Amino acid sequence: MAYLSGAILLPGTACLQRKEGPLESLQTYITGPTAEQLSKNWEFLRFLVRLEDRGVYVCFANNSAGEESVRVTLEITAPLSAHVQPQVQVVDVGKEASFQCIVNGYPVSQVTWLHNGKPVAPDHRVELMAEPPRLTIRQLAKEDRGMYQCMVSNNWDQAQAIAELDMGDAGPELLYWFSEQTLQPGPMVSLKCVATGNPPPQFTWTLDGFPLPDHPRFLVGQYVTIQDDVISHVNVTNIKAEDGGEYTCTAHNSVGKISHSARVNVYGLPYIREMPKITGVAGSSLIVKCPVAGYPIETITWERDGQLLPVNRRQRVYANGTLVVEQTQRNEDAGTYTCQAQNRQRNSDRRNVEVQVIGKSSCILIGPCLTWITGDRYRREKCGDC
Repeated sequence: MAYLSGAILLPGTACLQRKEGPLESLQTYITGPTAEQLSKNWEFLRFLVRLEDRGVYVCFANNSAGEESVRVTLEITAPLSAHVQPQVQVVDVGKEASFQCIVNGYPVSQVTWLHNGKPVAPDHRVELMAEPPRLTIRQLAKEDRGMYQCMVSNNWDQAQAIAELDMGDAGPELLYWFSEQTLQPGPMVSLKCVATGNPPPQFTWTLDGFPLPDHPRFLVGQYVTIQDDVISHVNVTNIKAEDGGEYTCTAHNSVGKISHSARVNVYGLPYIREMPKITGVAGSSLIVKCPVAGYPIETITWERDGQLLPVNRRQRVYANGTLVVEQTQRNEDAGTYTCQAQNRQRNSDRRNVEVQVIGKSSCILIGPCLTWITGDRYRREKCGDC
């Protein structure tokens, strides 16, 4: 068996070189390592091939007729294999992720990275290092998550390895939100908010801080795109003056929440929606928003027991109908409050709201357990933190 120039051998394969015919002398010069075994008549060279044995081998032969030499180039390959470290990464948005491709075998002609089956190209965020093969992604974005493949190849073999990149938990971020509108009664109005986050957030909608009216004209929808963006909308059909107010979309997940508010003004007479009983805690601030609809509105005022507020320094009334009572007191601030909205034509509407003020809770350590007290009444006991 003869291996001529250009022959390709795998490590561990026996290599044999032989020349036929009578020889007076034969000499072998090896540019690589010394052979493990030569034949007695020096006609062939045999050894177990290793990667370091690659190189040029020269055989010189002569007799009375002359001299001749032959050069043999020994090329060696080893089966390719690849492994990516780490195999799974969870990295927060905005941070950096890096994968290293560990390659065995010879030769390695090309290393290619794929993301979800598509080639990865270097840019201002993505760096591809050749030696050792490494992929680095800076300022991670949500679209960077997925499966990454390291593909290695030469003219005779190829191998691949795979790893996964997932995003860490991230609070909601609003990508789109609705703006303030002023319109006539009758048409359908659609309000939309779009948010992203990990896990994907859920949306809730409120009107002047209260749940949307339970009415067939109000339809709330939500769906998730293939990019895991969450789109939520409120459709109000045949909108009326009393549907106006401050609409708020709130996106929330296990990490946090974010909100956006804007008014929808519908031309019509002043209208104030019903307000449920409000409970405040003694010593803290009480904030009450008057849910006014109709447009335009000239003034919004607050009264208590027939007196126009504010009546002391702890009370403040804002033009948008918000009442703030600081350092609330049980005996002085509890009771019935009245909000009134009026337009330039002196058309008006009024609505009452009951305000209850409870005593401030305190946490008292009794041995290893804690007791919550409201006023002079025991509410509950708990062992551990307050």
